[in-house]
Amino acid sequence: MATVHPLLPHTPPPINGQRNHPRLGAFRRGSAFQKLRVAALSAVNVKFGDSAARHIKKNSNPSWCPGPQIPTNLLGMGRRGSHCVATEAPPSMVSTEQRQHAEHVFLSFRKSKSPFAICKHILETSKVDYVLFQAATAIMEAVVREWILLEKTSIESLRAFLLTYVLQRPNLQKYVREQMLLAVAVIVKRGSLDKSINCKSIFHEVGQLIGSGNPTVQTLACSILTALLSEFSSSSKTSSIGLSMEFHGSCKRLFQEEGLRQIFMLTMEVLQEFSRRENLNAQMSSVFQRYLALANQVLSWNFMPPNLGRHYIAMFEATQNVTLKPTESWREALLDTRVMDLFFTVHRKIREDSDMAQDSLQCLAQLASMHGPIFPDESAQVSYLAHLVEGLLSMINGIEIEDSEAVGISNIISNLITMFPRSILTALPSDLFTSFINCLTLLTCSFGRSAALEEVLDKDDMVYMEAYDKLLESWLTLVQDEEHFPRGCFVQPAIQVFNSYIQCHLAAPDGTRNLSVNGIATHDEEEINELQEDDRELFSDQLSSIGMLGRVAADHCIPLLTSLLEDRVTRLHGQLQRTQQHLLASTDLGSVDRKVLDDLYEDIHWLILVSGYLLADDPQGETPLIPSEVMEFSIKHSTEVDINTTLQILGSPGEKASSIPGCNRTDSVIRLLSAVLRTSEVESRATRASLTELLSPQMGKDIVWFLRRWAKTYLLVDEKLYEQISIPLSTAFGPDTEGAQWIVGYLLEKVINNLSVWSSEADLANDTVELLVTLVEKRERANIVVQCESWWNLAKQFASRSPPLHLLSSSVQRSLMKALVLGGFAHMDSDTKQQYWAEVLHPLQQRFLNLINQENFAQISQEEAVKQEIVATLEALCGIAEATQIDNVASLFSFLMDFLSSCIGLMEVYSNTPETINLIIEVFVEVAHKQICYLGETKSMKLYEACLTLLQVYSKNNQSRKRGDAAAEEDQYQDLLLIMELLTNLLSKEFIDFSDSDEVFRTQDQGTPASNRTVSAADVVLYGVNIVLPLMSQDLLKFPSLCNQYYKLITFICEIFPEKIPQLPEDLFKSLMFSLELGMTSMSSEISQLCLEALSPLAEQCAKNQEEDTPLFIATRHFLKLVFDMLVLQKHNTEMTVAAGEALYTLVCLHQAEYSELVETLLSTQRDAVIYQRLVDAFNKLTASSTPPTMDRRQKVAFLKSLEEFVANVGGLLRVK
Repeated sequence: MATVHPLLPHTPPPINGQRNHPRLGAFRRGSAFQKLRVAALSAVNVKFGDSAARHIKKNSNPSWCPGPQIPTNLLGMGRRGSHCVATEAPPSMVSTEQRQHAEHVFLSFRKSKSPFAICKHILETSKVDYVLFQAATAIMEAVVREWILLEKTSIESLRAFLLTYVLQRPNLQKYVREQMLLAVAVIVKRGSLDKSINCKSIFHEVGQLIGSGNPTVQTLACSILTALLSEFSSSSKTSSIGLSMEFHGSCKRLFQEEGLRQIFMLTMEVLQEFSRRENLNAQMSSVFQRYLALANQVLSWNFMPPNLGRHYIAMFEATQNVTLKPTESWREALLDTRVMDLFFTVHRKIREDSDMAQDSLQCLAQLASMHGPIFPDESAQVSYLAHLVEGLLSMINGIEIEDSEAVGISNIISNLITMFPRSILTALPSDLFTSFINCLTLLTCSFGRSAALEEVLDKDDMVYMEAYDKLLESWLTLVQDEEHFPRGCFVQPAIQVFNSYIQCHLAAPDGTRNLSVNGIATHDEEEINELQEDDRELFSDQLSSIGMLGRVAADHCIPLLTSLLEDRVTRLHGQLQRTQQHLLASTDLGSVDRKVLDDLYEDIHWLILVSGYLLADDPQGETPLIPSEVMEFSIKHSTEVDINTTLQILGSPGEKASSIPGCNRTDSVIRLLSAVLRTSEVESRATRASLTELLSPQMGKDIVWFLRRWAKTYLLVDEKLYEQISIPLSTAFGPDTEGAQWIVGYLLEKVINNLSVWSSEADLANDTVELLVTLVEKRERANIVVQCESWWNLAKQFASRSPPLHLLSSSVQRSLMKALVLGGFAHMDSDTKQQYWAEVLHPLQQRFLNLINQENFAQISQEEAVKQEIVATLEALCGIAEATQIDNVASLFSFLMDFLSSCIGLMEVYSNTPETINLIIEVFVEVAHKQICYLGETKSMKLYEACLTLLQVYSKNNQSRKRGDAAAEEDQYQDLLLIMELLTNLLSKEFIDFSDSDEVFRTQDQGTPASNRTVSAADVVLYGVNIVLPLMSQDLLKFPSLCNQYYKLITFICEIFPEKIPQLPEDLFKSLMFSLELGMTSMSSEISQLCLEALSPLAEQCAKNQEEDTPLFIATRHFLKLVFDMLVLQKHNTEMTVAAGEALYTLVCLHQAEYSELVETLLSTQRDAVIYQRLVDAFNKLTASSTPPTMDRRQKVAFLKSLEEFVANVGGLLRVK
C-alpha cells in the first residue's frame, strides 16, 4: 500500500477490482440458510455455511453490546457476502443495478439500530477487507448516534474490543486498520466531555506499545496517536458525526491541554531514541519517519483560544498558515532547549532524505513561529530566540544546502522574523544578530541566483523561487520597521541583495540573465515565456521587496539604476540607427539580427520595473505619497544640486544626459525619471522613422506603466502632506511650476502618439489610456491638461470617430471616454466648458440620433458599419457612467437619461443580436451601479421607470426567443446575469444612499415631487424577478454563477421587501416558493443557507399580517415540515444548523399547532420505549425556554442553544433505519 500522509483523510480503495473473484456460479449453491434471505439479496446469491448462520443468530446479542436481532438481509456477510461481491466485483461481472443495490444494502446496514452484535461477529469471522471496513464504519456511526442509550461500561468495552482487535491483527489492510482506529478516536472524542472515557489509560497502553521495541507495534502505536490527533484537530478534518462546531471546539480545547501534550512527549521519546542510533534499517527508518510526521502534526496544531463563538471558530480554523501558539501549560514541554536541539540533531541526521527533511524543517519552522502566553516574559523570548538562531546558523554554516531544504530553511527564517517582536530581535547579542543578518544576506543572494537558473531551465518545481520569495518578504518585514534597529545596519545587506537581483535580470557582460551551464538559452524559450502573465503582476511581491531595499540604500541604488538605464538607452538608440542604415541597404526585416535588440529590451524592461517600484507605491484607494526614504535622499543631496541643470536634463529627453554641462550636479531622483523619459523619446523617434516593427510593445507598456505610477505620486506634489519637502522635487513638479506644465504636455503627447501607433496592441493601448485617466482623475492635474491644445485635438478626434482611434478595442474606447468626461469637469470658464461639451458629447449624441432617426434604420441596422457605430456609442455611454463622481453626477445623469430611452428602442431592433442586447443592458447596469447611490427620490424614480421599461421590452422579446439546451456555453446566458446584476444594483439603494433630498440636483429642475411617484425600486425588482423566474429552469441552475446570483437576488428581495411577496401574481408566487424549496433541498449548502435565511422574514411578515389561509401562510406551513425534517430526520451540514434553526423557530411561532402535530407524529412511530422517552424529554427541553414561542430575540437565542444540544443528543436516534 502507498504511504498516506498522516494529515490526509484515510479513505478505502475503490470498490472495483480489489482482488480476483471466483466465478459467479460458485455463489449459486443452495443451502437451508438461503431461504432466510430477504429480497435484498436476490441480485446476486451468496455462498456461506449454515453453521455460520446459526452461530450469528445464536450470538446476536452479546452482553457487552445491546441491540435487537441481526437483520436477515445482512446475515451472509459473515463470510464473502453477495453485497461484497457486488460492490467489489469488476464491472463485467456485475450490472450497475446490482452494484447500486449492494451499496444501498451497506448504507442501510450502517443506519440500522444497534448493529454492534453483527459488527462484532463480522469483524471476528469475515476475511473480506471491504466488509471489515463497513463494519468499523457502522460501529463508529452507531456509537455516536446512540450514545445516550449506551452504558459507559459498554462503550469502554467496545473501545477496548476495537483496539485489541487491531493489535491482534498486524496484517490488516491499512485502510481497514485506520478506520478501526478512527472509530476508537471518535469514541474517545465523544466521551471526552462527559468524562466517560479514560484517556490516561489509552496513553498508558500506547506508551507500552512504543516501549516494546517492535517496529510493527511502534507503527501501530503511531497510527493510534495519529487517529486521535486528526479527530481532535479541527471540525473540518474531523469525522462527520453530526455534532456542532461548538462541541468540536470544546473537545479540542480539552484535548490540547492534556492529550496533545501526552502525544508530544511520547513522540519526543521515540525521536530521542532513534536519533541516538548510528544505523537505521529500512523498517526503522519508516517508523522514524512516521513519528517525525506526527511531531510535525503536533507542532502544527492550531491552538484554540477560550470562548470562541461558532463563526469565530469557523474563521479561526480557516487559517491557512498555522503558527504555534501554545498555552501556558506547555512551558515545560516546549521551552526546554533540548527539544529544539533534538530537532536540529534529527535534521542533520536525515537531511539527505528529502521527505523526512521536509518534516524536520517544518517542525523547526513551527518552533520558530512560537508566540503567545507560553513565554512568561521578554527575557524568556530573547533566550529562546537566541538559542534558535544559534542552532540555525550552526546548521546552515559549513553545509551545501540541498534543493529539498531551501523552502524549509526560508520558512524558519520567515517565521522568526515575522513572529518575534522587533524589541526581541534587537535584544539579541549584537554579534549573533550581525551573523544572522549576514547569513540571511548570503542565502538571499544564493537563492536568487538559483531561482534565476530554475527559470532558464523552465523547471516545474520552482523550489528556489519559492524560497527566494519567502526571504524577500522577510527583508520587507525587517526594513519596514527599520527605525527599531541600529541605524544603517541594513544598508550593506540591502546593496548586496539589490545588486544580486539586478545582476540576475541583466544580460551579460553586466549580468547573468539566461546564462546556464551549457551557455545561453535560446530565443524560443523566451518567446514561450512571453505567453505568461505580465512580469509586473507575476513578480509584484518580489519587486516590492527589491524596491524597498533600494530605498534603504538609495545612495547606491538610485544612481546605479540611472547609470544602467542611461547606458541601455544610449545603446538602444545606436542600435536602432545602425539597423536603420542596414534597412536602407536591404529592406528585408528578416535579415536584421534582433539578438542585441532583444537583450536591450529585456534589460530596459527590468530596469524600468525596479525603478517604478523603488520610486513609488501604488496604494489602492489612498493618496500615494513620495516614499520617505526617497524624499530624505533628495533632501540630503539638495545642497549639491543645480536646479537649472536638473530642469534642463528633465526638459531635454532628446539629448544625451551626459552631454549636458554640469550633469553630475543634478537631483538623482529627477535624473532617474529623465532616463525613463529618454527611453520614451527613443521609442517615439523610432516610430516617426517608421521603425515601429523593430520596437518592443512590452517596453512601450513598461514606459506608460512607470509614468502613470510616477504621475500619481510626484506630479503636482502637495507640500501640505509632508513634514519636509525636497526643493528640487517641489521646484520641478509642484503646483504652478513650469516643470509640471511641461511634463503634463509631454505625457499627453506620449498618450496621443501611442494611441496612434499602437492601436492594435490592446494591452499597450489600455495601459496608455489608464495613464490618461490618471492625468485627469484629480481636478488639479486636469486643470493643466485641459489647457493643452493636444487635449482638445484628442477630444475632437475621438468624438468624430476619426482613424486610428476608432480601431481601438471596446474597453480602451470606454476608458478613453471616461478620461475625456473627467477632463470636462476641470476648471474652465462657462463658455469654454460649453464649447468643450459641444466638442466631446454633442457629436456623440448627434451622430446617434441622426442614425436611429433615419426612416430606413430598421433595414440598415444589421449592416456592419451601423452596428459598429451603435456598439461604439454604447461603449461610450458605459465610459461616461464610469466617470461619475459626486460633483458631476447631476450633469452626467441628465445627459445619460436622454440616451436611455433611445437604448430601449434598440432592444427591439437588435432582439436577435445577443452581444448588442447585453451591451444595452450593461449601460443600465453601469448607470445604476455608479449613480443610484447619489440620486434623490425624484431622479431615482426616473431611473426606475427607465429600467422598468427596459425589462418590459426584454420580457416581450424573450417570449419569442429560443434558448439553447443546458449543455450550451454559460456565456449564452450573460443577459440573465446582467439583468440580475441590474436588479441587485437597484436594491442597493435601500442601504447605500448618499443623496440628501436631491441635494446634488438642486441647481436643476426637480420635476415630479417624490410624493407622486409611481414606480419604486421594489416594483422594478419584482417585475425583473417576474421575468427571470420563469427562465431559470433547473438545467440553467446547474451553472454556478447563474445559480449563485439568482439565489442571492431572491434572498435579498425576501429580506428587503417581504411585504411585497404576498402581493405577487399567483404563478410568480408559486415559482418563487418552488425556487426556495429547490434551493433548500437540491442545491449546495451555501444556496440552501441562503434559502433558509429567506424564510425567516417571510414568516415574520405572515405573523405581522395575522392573516391565515393566504398563499404565503400555507407555503410557510409547508416549509415548517421541510425545515423540521431537515433538522430532525436528515443528515445535514452542521454549519447550517443556525440558519435552519432560526427559520424553524420563526415558523414554529407562526404554526404552533402544526409543529405539535409533527412532533406527535414522529413520536407515534417509535416502538422502543427508551428512545420514545428520550425523545419526549428532548422535545420538551427544546421548547422549554420559549413556551409559548414568540417573535422575541432572547427566546430565539435560547431556542437555538437548546437545538444544538437536541441535534447532538437525539438527532442520530431519529435517523436509524
